[in-house]
Amino acid sequence: DETLISKKIEIYGLYDPEKNGLTIDMWSNSDGIKILDLFEKIKKINLSNDAKDILDIALLTNSYFPKKNITSDEFLKLKADWLILNNDIKLIENYIFKNANINQNIDLVKFVVNDYLSNGEIENACNVFFNINEAIINDYLSKFYIYCLLNNNQRDDAQLQFDLKKELGFNDPFFEKKFNFLMGYEIDIDQKISENSILDFHLSHRTNVDFDFQPNEKTSKNIWRYLSSLNLLESVE
Repeated sequence: DETLISKKIEIYGLYDPEKNGLTIDMWSNSDGIKILDLFEKIKKINLSNDAKDILDIALLTNSYFPKKNITSDEFLKLKADWLILNNDIKLIENYIFKNANINQNIDLVKFVVNDYLSNGEIENACNVFFNINEAIINDYLSKFYIYCLLNNNQRDDAQLQFDLKKELGFNDPFFEKKFNFLMGYEIDIDQKISENSILDFHLSHRTNVDFDFQPNEKTSKNIWRYLSSLNLLESVE
């Protein structure tokens, strides 16, 4: 009783194994080399809907991680890659909220919030952050969260989060200028349009009353969708 050891058991998933006739240790004895090799082959196949459903269950059932020839990060990335490949935003959201460790699901969170923003759905994008109660260490997601707080009129919280990031060495002149302008600290703002990310592009649009942008073949898909969703394309062609 005096030598009890607390051990964190990492279980990531979405479905109850018993509902599908599986067990929580279904992956425990699997060889990581074979798992990764099979997944690379599967990604090249045009799967039927039934096959996709089966793979969803296999990858997203609550289970322990395999330990042979694969790290937990590699296994989590495999799950994330599969979810992104299928592009089911609601399924990804459910997975993120069920496994509320935002810093281990960075790629998935980025994918979801960028997808929402590129469709002009800023509230849905911000709800992702508001449903996860955890400190964010990723700079891009931190910027997005700060902007969401500001957009939600939580100015004091936005300022606090921004100050904390600055104390930790955060340095992004473009975002800082946009933040200060939206907070009302600056009257004039640089009208430069940034395509570095969909968030930067959105901030460029929001802070420019004479916004005008002509996309081309090098413009990212998310920006094309953003322009289309907000009727900012001068020509459909």
